[in-house]
Amino acid sequence: MSQQARSDKERTAHKKMWVVHNWVGLYAGVVIAVLSLTGVVALFKHEIDEGLNPSLYKVTPGEHYTSIIPIIDSLRNVYGAENHYQVKVSPRSDKSWSAGFLESSGPLSYKDWEIFFNPYTGKILGKRDYAKSLGYAIRNIHVRLYEGLYGRQIVGLAGIALLISTVTGFWIYGGFMKKQLFGVIRTKNLRIKMADYHKLIGITTLLFNLVIAITGAWLGLQAYLQPVVVGDRPGTYKPDEPVLSKEEDASFSIDFTAAYKQARVLFPELKPRYMMPSTDGSRTLTIMGSVPRTAFEREKFLLTLDKKDLSEVYRYDIRNAPLGDKVFYIQESMHFGDYAGIWLKILYAFFGITSGFLSLTGFIIYLKRTEKGRRDKPKFVELKPLLLRWTAVILIICTFLISLNVTFGVVVPSLIVIVSLYASILFLVIRALVLYTKRRKLRNVASNHE
Repeated sequence: MSQQARSDKERTAHKKMWVVHNWVGLYAGVVIAVLSLTGVVALFKHEIDEGLNPSLYKVTPGEHYTSIIPIIDSLRNVYGAENHYQVKVSPRSDKSWSAGFLESSGPLSYKDWEIFFNPYTGKILGKRDYAKSLGYAIRNIHVRLYEGLYGRQIVGLAGIALLISTVTGFWIYGGFMKKQLFGVIRTKNLRIKMADYHKLIGITTLLFNLVIAITGAWLGLQAYLQPVVVGDRPGTYKPDEPVLSKEEDASFSIDFTAAYKQARVLFPELKPRYMMPSTDGSRTLTIMGSVPRTAFEREKFLLTLDKKDLSEVYRYDIRNAPLGDKVFYIQESMHFGDYAGIWLKILYAFFGITSGFLSLTGFIIYLKRTEKGRRDKPKFVELKPLLLRWTAVILIICTFLISLNVTFGVVVPSLIVIVSLYASILFLVIRALVLYTKRRKLRNVASNHE
């Protein structure tokens, strides 16, 4: 192949990559920006939740934990022993424990009760429906955009869009640093300035965006990918024949304080977080927690005990698991950066903001590039008011949905999003068909006159 032919082929490939990068960024940019900024907030949802509810979380440490059997048994009488429940403990001595009960009588009636209590005195500190909490609302808007049917999959597709945008962007602008000193931003006009920022930030945050894109796509599309790639979820405990009836198992009284202490003895590195009793007749208590200084998903190390004598039945230590299990359980921790303390979260937050800034600069570049052709249109709006308008709309929508969630729970905002989204898609499809039909008729009329 001649040098000219090779050069023409490279220019053609470059042009195709630019078209893909341009359209993927344009159509998915708003979603990526929303996910980036909500992801930054979601990083600190636990800290925000505890800061807003000190009366539920803060306790004065005592010398010994009290028995919580009376607390749990009384709560089971209120919320139903047959309902799935768990006890949530804290690795910090100055934090409360809580019992969680799911209550659902249908798809429109869902409550996730949290009852907080002092583990030293047994005093009830308060209760709430976690489904109405701000922490739940923050995660819901990031994980599924309040679209209750296929929201996770939509977010997963946004992860694929970010991956395509990152790869094509590097393909297009990979030689940028060779032609221009690192960090130099030209100020000839706004378009060139934003383009330089876009290229510089894109290349600087390349590795971070690749990690977020790949893990985000996996987490969003996991319902479809896991059965094909992995099969059953790794580390799931599968009991043998039931030793009790389901009714007997559900009503079995457990000394959770003793179980917590036993877990610390049997698995000293484990920091227990959740204790979940079985209801399938296996007569087991599964304790889920984390092991410090490991980059695996939080609370996915398991220790399963026999409810009767608290002897060990099953243990799942990801450190000793096969490589495939380790890859599986590293996805979420890599996505949220919650495995190495507050400073890593702050670093993730910084990079998350830059990812949103990539979408913003890309949008500005597109608007400035097409500004000349749009100026003659009746609905033309200048750049600054247009950006302010879009920002205000996004903030108002997010605030509105979160307010509905905190007030009424997740069902109401989810229904609003579902109806609005699919009604809009239906309207656009019908509009496109009508316009297409009109154009066909006009062409036919023109042909007949000829």
